[in-house]
Amino acid sequence: MILLAAAIVSGCLAVAGDRIRAGDLAHSVPELAALPADTPLGYAPVPGARRILNARDLERLAAQHGITLAALPILCVERALEPLTEERVLAALQKALSGSQARFELVGFSHIAVPPGELEFSRSGFQAPLAGSNAPALWRGQFRYDGNRSLLVWARVRVTVAGQRLVAAGILEANRSIQPAEVRVETAGLAPFGQPGLESFDQIAGRVPKRPIHAGEPLSANLLVTPLAVSRGETVKVQVSSGGAQLILPAQAESAGRPGETILLLNPASGRRFRARVEGPGKVKVDAQDDSGRSGAVSADAGLAGR
Repeated sequence: MILLAAAIVSGCLAVAGDRIRAGDLAHSVPELAALPADTPLGYAPVPGARRILNARDLERLAAQHGITLAALPILCVERALEPLTEERVLAALQKALSGSQARFELVGFSHIAVPPGELEFSRSGFQAPLAGSNAPALWRGQFRYDGNRSLLVWARVRVTVAGQRLVAAGILEANRSIQPAEVRVETAGLAPFGQPGLESFDQIAGRVPKRPIHAGEPLSANLLVTPLAVSRGETVKVQVSSGGAQLILPAQAESAGRPGETILLLNPASGRRFRARVEGPGKVKVDAQDDSGRSGAVSADAGLAGR
């Protein structure tokens, strides 16, 4: 524990707080004992630095308070510090993950000396290792002191949070619908602060893998996509809307797309190409009066002309 009173440390007076007070110097300058101990006399140096008070400095300080000094020593002043301990680091990490059942293995941390203050680790400072790596995560934090001042600190830690995840029971092929029997739910230690995991089949219903997913591999949202509603080369129905009039025509898809995406089509009668928005399986739509897609509407009019 840091003593709040001044103490001689390596030839310097160690003071707590951001001010040098009369009580800190009274042992070395007895005349200052006439002042209240908490009387501020000047700023303390930043942690790790030293401030020298020479004879002129002491004479000026004494004169400001109507005191005459019998002797004018030269004083060295520094901040009182204490080592940052493993216990404080673990407590701060656990506080950052409050409410979760986390398991910690502290691998290393900043071995620095700090003034009185508070150690903080926040979500924004957590840097997870690469997926599949057993390397510890780097977690940057701050040690706050003197109100608005801070020191950068770090910890290397292996940390997992208990949770459930959906994994492949066998090989899941790309672009093929996943069946309930092809996945299972398992309890595992998960990385904190990651993307929300998939825990039930309802979260993947109607989606397909972007690539093959191996047996035992966890499923995540970035591995899955909505299946194609229109495939390249497929003949689709084109719904053209113009005011209250509607026209349904066939066209050939020259690019694939999912609902809401715009694809390129070919009018087999005119040989012209146009763009339309995918509405669903085998269905696309062109709104000839949609200002937001005016250029697409013009292309569609030209492409469908001659029917």
